[in-house]
Amino acid sequence: MGYMTTITFLNDCWDQIEKNPEEFIENIKSGMDGIDRFDNRRIKFINNYGIGNCCNSIDVSSSHHADDFRLYLVGQNMMTTFGYANDLKDIQLRKRLLETAKWIIEDEENRIKKLEEELKRGI
Repeated sequence: MGYMTTITFLNDCWDQIEKNPEEFIENIKSGMDGIDRFDNRRIKFINNYGIGNCCNSIDVSSSHHADDFRLYLVGQNMMTTFGYANDLKDIQLRKRLLETAKWIIEDEENRIKKLEEELKRGI
């Protein structure tokens, strides 16, 4: 297998993405390589890039092998990945996001149980 990169787009910035395709592609490449745009640091798991005059246009995860699973949480104009916490300054945010992820997983479990019950009843 190959490598994968996950990207999210802020729809409000789509016009700037269309007007600045070279910047868009360059930011994706930097994000895939794990390069932070402010301090050129490598091996960041998620980087955020502005395009044109729109900040926070895209979030780009660093590339990972297609056989390695990653769990992402996307919302509030950001993307985070779980299982790679390594920054003390974000610990409270990560704890809050983890609680949100737990709620989403619990809700999905309940929905699956409900569907399984409906299947048993022949609905």
